[in-house]
Amino acid sequence: MFRRAPGLFLLLLSLPGSALPAAAAPSPVEAGRTIAERDCSQCHNIAPGGGSSWTNAPSFQSVADRQGQTAAAVSAYLQKPHLHMLNDNRPKAEADAIAAYILSLRAR
Repeated sequence: MFRRAPGLFLLLLSLPGSALPAAAAPSPVEAGRTIAERDCSQCHNIAPGGGSSWTNAPSFQSVADRQGQTAAAVSAYLQKPHLHMLNDNRPKAEADAIAAYILSLRAR
């Protein structure tokens, strides 16, 4: 009887809705920071409170602090091709995540 238990256990694990906890997905802000570190940090200062970078690209902090700035506006900008950006024309999900990260830097 116990010799069948491992097979039964594996069968139960494979069923939808198994009792195993699902890995938590990163928050949009965390995902945005990861993407920014990979794709944006070559030109932008992406760190909280960061100043200017070696290029004339604005820091993420300065983008976040622009009067009237919204996540929707940042996301829309990132989805369009634009001058000097190496990683433009992004998928909406990536643009939304980066925008969430940028707006998380807004000075309170």
